[in-house]
Amino acid sequence: MNYFIKRDLNEYGPYSLAELQRYVATGNILLTDLCRSEGIQDWVPVSQVIGNIPVPPTAPVAPPFAATPPQVSPYPPPPSLHWALVLLLAVVTCGLFGWVWAIVEAAWVKKVQPASNGILYWGIAIGLQVVYIALSVSQDPGMKAFGTITELAALVIWIVGAFNIKSSLEEHFTVAEPMGLQLSGAMTFFFNLYYFQYHFSRIIEIKRSQGQIV
Repeated sequence: MNYFIKRDLNEYGPYSLAELQRYVATGNILLTDLCRSEGIQDWVPVSQVIGNIPVPPTAPVAPPFAATPPQVSPYPPPPSLHWALVLLLAVVTCGLFGWVWAIVEAAWVKKVQPASNGILYWGIAIGLQVVYIALSVSQDPGMKAFGTITELAALVIWIVGAFNIKSSLEEHFTVAEPMGLQLSGAMTFFFNLYYFQYHFSRIIEIKRSQGQIV
């Protein structure tokens, strides 16, 4: 059996009993609205039609899913300076800025990978370079020869430190922050300081695009 609803001067329907119950439950039809069934002209309140028939409860409306906020990285962002600018400043300062920036890079790697010894190796290498510069002005051939040995030792230790940092970076960005970072051995050997900074800039852009850096 179908039913019609009258509210004010407007008439709606027909509705089945199930639909009538549903609309009452949702509040679209009021119990005080008038109702009649097909073939009957008398209007009675909806409450009399439904009577003791239980009104099915409305299903709770699930709240819309809140957008998941991006996860801010728990690690400090890498040093943010373009590799070309690092190179330019190193040239302008006769290598002094390169030494400073090397310590900045190695110190950051030490923060995210405490087992890294890159800052130790590079610190020793820089110290040996300073000794070499001091000995290079000496007129004593023996001191000059010792200075040359010091310079070679500094170069070897610098390369060892570069590969130690390479290993630490690959481990960090494979396990702690899985970005699949793979660094070239040849580029690490020849351009380590600037090569690392190039990848630091890329990592910063990736993290910023993912909302990990505020």
